[in-house]
Amino acid sequence: MALPVSTLGNLLDDNSFRISVGLRLGAKLCETHICRCGTKVDSTGRHGLACKHSAGRHSRHDALNDIIHRALTSCQVHNVREPNGLMRDGNMRPDGLTLVPWYQGKALAWDVTVVDTLARTYLQGSTNQVGYAANQAEEKKRRKYEELEGRYLFCPVGFETYGVFGNEARELVEKIGKKVAARTGEPRSLSFLKQKISIEIQTGNAACVFGTFGHSRGLEEIYSIQDLKKNGISLV
Repeated sequence: MALPVSTLGNLLDDNSFRISVGLRLGAKLCETHICRCGTKVDSTGRHGLACKHSAGRHSRHDALNDIIHRALTSCQVHNVREPNGLMRDGNMRPDGLTLVPWYQGKALAWDVTVVDTLARTYLQGSTNQVGYAANQAEEKKRRKYEELEGRYLFCPVGFETYGVFGNEARELVEKIGKKVAARTGEPRSLSFLKQKISIEIQTGNAACVFGTFGHSRGLEEIYSIQDLKKNGISLV
């Protein structure tokens, strides 16, 4: 459970909180509308969680990778995001790579994926097994990056929109959390790390739901003028 403390980045805004609860309960989140991809979105808004055209998926993916990157850095495991030249296919690259050995003299390469727990592909399995969708996604990632096996320790990091960790994701996060705790002396490091990941998943879910709405302009120019006045800047 993540405590709602803004200074720790654990405070959801009202819309993100509403959508997080609504998705869990299957409640109505929006009016029926057409997604920018052309698909009809029902009142639950769930389409956005799996839509490839939803901008929220990219921001969520980037945020989760940033957490892993910063956590590794906190325990003095230097790493880089999206390293080039690791695979024959220049368009394929994992999300991150440690620059120092992680285990057995090999560097760690990781790749994050977030899948919809209730997507049709995983629905049957998810009803029978907790974490089914995340584990299946991790297996797909491992096959995709099998070329890295042998030279690096590759870890697929799978999460579900309902917040469940895949087996390999859980193991990696626990190892990183323990290393951070040993380095900083903060025994709650693992708990804080899990909380941060959970918050980013829920924030990303909200962004995915909002990502199905068409873009429209607000009154940003008015608010910009108000900000100038607050800062004591003359408009004359």
